[in-house]
Amino acid sequence: MSEKSGKKVVIAVDGPAAAGKTTTCLALAETFDLRYLESGRPYRIVAYEALRRGVAVDDGRAVVGLCDDLIDESRSTNLLASTRYQPQELRSVSVNRTVSAVARIGELRGRVTELIHLWANAQARCVVEGRDIGTVVFPSAPAKFYLTARPETRAKRRVRQEGRGSYEDVLKDVIRRDEADMSRTVSPLKPASDAVEIDTTSLSVDQVVGRMVDVCRTRGVAIP
Repeated sequence: MSEKSGKKVVIAVDGPAAAGKTTTCLALAETFDLRYLESGRPYRIVAYEALRRGVAVDDGRAVVGLCDDLIDESRSTNLLASTRYQPQELRSVSVNRTVSAVARIGELRGRVTELIHLWANAQARCVVEGRDIGTVVFPSAPAKFYLTARPETRAKRRVRQEGRGSYEDVLKDVIRRDEADMSRTVSPLKPASDAVEIDTTSLSVDQVVGRMVDVCRTRGVAIP
């Protein structure tokens, strides 16, 4: 499994929760007509299909086999771009309960990377966000970014976005998740060695996008 090069462009964006990745990537994609993918989507598709097909998510071999079937299907029909999977279905209570168990299956990570590559290879230019995009999924991406912000700022953003939970509890959860993501054995959360780090604590979305565009152009990445 390898990245295709050619003239295709992948912009890789990593960072901790509530650092502004999704908002920034969507703004970048809309402004410059890029295709956008959040790397959690394939995990949710696998979880959704496991539920739909009656595959036990605690049976790692069965879930990996299911993902292999999805990869084969995606070679002719790009599943990650398919309208078959509606946001409300992938964000349903049942999928939310299942996706964590799916994501813990170590052997699945390589398969999910292959699904993402199949999607990206069908795009001329795209931006992909996650936690190991620049380090593992697209290590040769010409433009890599690591967005971060102070935990207190990220907790306040999360409270505003979700409209529930106390600031204190959300802050504890943000710190706990950071520690878990950064200390995990497989693909820990960290900036790629050649990623540009942007602290979004005091920046607007437009300011972050502007900095990213400047870096892309400096590195010869085709941004209009």
